[in-house]
Amino acid sequence: MIAAPSPASGGNAPHGLVCIVEDDESVADSLRVFLETYDFQIAVFASGMSFLADRRHCEAGCLVIDYHMPGMNGLDVVAELRREGRCPPTILVTGRLDDAIAERARRAAIAGVLEKPLRVATLVGMIRGILANR
Repeated sequence: MIAAPSPASGGNAPHGLVCIVEDDESVADSLRVFLETYDFQIAVFASGMSFLADRRHCEAGCLVIDYHMPGMNGLDVVAELRREGRCPPTILVTGRLDDAIAERARRAAIAGVLEKPLRVATLVGMIRGILANR
């Protein structure tokens, strides 16, 4: 579940494609709808593999990616992007944050880690900050 504030909290979003990689269709759809109300340009992918196969990952200004997904987890996707030299600032989302995931995220220089249920105000603030600094 996503807790949503009013979109009228700071004007238009900075420009840049925000890619969401989330295997839970209802969570992905909710994120897309909420973030679009903040004027973000959104592309949604159901898996790390589908994201890597789509060239839009080269255009991403920010990546919001779930950790727990079938196939490749979110940090594996980030590692692959880094090998390609094309990793945008990343926000890792997880339903079960533990010390091992937090440490791996820290070592991978993840911009932020959020635990579900997501607080949209926090996510929006993080994305705005990332896009404003690009």
